[in-house]
Amino acid sequence: MRKLLITLCAALALVACGEEKSNKPVVRIGATLPLTGSLAETAVSAQAAMNMALKKWESVDTKYKYEILFENDMSETKQAVLNTQNFIKTKKVNAVLSIYGIVDRSVDDIANKNQVISLSCSQGKLQVPEYAINNCTQNEQIEKILIPKLKKEGIKSVALVMPDTAVGHIVGDYFNEKLPTHGIKVVAYEKYTMDTRDMRASILKMETANPDYYLTFAISPLLDVFVKQHREVTGKRNVTSLGTFHEMQPDTYKYVEDLWTIYITAGTDQFEKEFTETNNRRLKGCSASSYDNIDVLIWAFENTPVKEGNTLPDNLDVINTIKSLKNYAGAAGTLDFSDGVAKPDAQLRMYHDGKFIKITE
Repeated sequence: MRKLLITLCAALALVACGEEKSNKPVVRIGATLPLTGSLAETAVSAQAAMNMALKKWESVDTKYKYEILFENDMSETKQAVLNTQNFIKTKKVNAVLSIYGIVDRSVDDIANKNQVISLSCSQGKLQVPEYAINNCTQNEQIEKILIPKLKKEGIKSVALVMPDTAVGHIVGDYFNEKLPTHGIKVVAYEKYTMDTRDMRASILKMETANPDYYLTFAISPLLDVFVKQHREVTGKRNVTSLGTFHEMQPDTYKYVEDLWTIYITAGTDQFEKEFTETNNRRLKGCSASSYDNIDVLIWAFENTPVKEGNTLPDNLDVINTIKSLKNYAGAAGTLDFSDGVAKPDAQLRMYHDGKFIKITE
C-alpha cells in the first residue's frame, strides 16, 4: 500500500509540474543542415530560427506535439540523401527541411517519392515537386535591386564569378542572359569548383577584359578566396555579391568594408532584432526563411482537417493548406506560397564596421 501511495503521489507531482506524458499525435520534422564546415554558422543560425518557431507554438495549446530532429550533412549531397532516407525510413518524419541549392533538390526528390513534405530555402528554384515548398529570394527580386544600382554607378560591363554548382549555374546563366538586355555587357563568366583555392591566374585573365565590376554568387570558402585574391591581384574594390557577402568568414569581411551588396538574408527588422537578442548571433542566410518554413508547416497541420480514420492530416492536404497562404506576414516579410515558391524581397546594403547597413537609393 505504501509503495502504491508513493507511485500515485509521484504521478500527481508530475501532473502538477506539467510534466505528464502527452497523448497528442506527434508530427516529426527532420532537418538536414551543414552543421560543420564553412557553412556551419549559417546552419546553426537556421537551426536556432527553427527552434524559435517551435518554441512559439509550444507556448500554445496545439492539437499535435511537434519534434524537430537535426542531422549534419556537411553541405554534401550524398550525406543529405542519407540523412533524408534515415529521417523517412527510420524516424518516420512527416516533413524534412533543408537549406541551399547544394543539397535541396535531392532532398525534394526523395521526400516527394515517399509523399513526405519537403521545405527548402534555395535560390534559383522556381519549380518544386508536389509535396515541396521553397522559401527564398529569387533572381527576379535581385534583378529589381541590382539593375538600378549598376546604372546609377555607371557600370557598363561586368564579370560573373560563380560556383560550379547547380544553383551557381542557374543564377549565373540568368544574369548572363538578363544583364545585356539592360545595356550591361558581360565580358567574362567564370565558374569554379568549391574546392578551388587559387584564382589569381583566372582573375588576371578576367582583368584583360577590363570589367567595370565583378558580380559573384560564390559562397564560403570559395567567396573568401575570391575577394581576398581579387584585392591582392588588382588592388581594386569593384566587387559585389548577388546575396552572399554575409556568408563569408569574419576575418574576410575587411576586404568588403564599405562595399555595397545585394542582401538576401531576408528578415524583417522586428525578426532580426528578436533573433539577435534571443540567440546572440547575427542573422544569416535562410534564418528567417527557416523560421517561416517551420511556422507555416505547424500552422498548416493545425488548420488542415483530418480524414476519417487518421490521427494526422494527410501530407498533401497540409501542402495545399500552405499554398492557401497568399499574404503571410512572416519573419522574411510578406510571402505568397500559392505556387509553392515564396519569394522574399531583396535589399541593398553596405558592410560597415561589423554590420550590413541598409542603403536607401
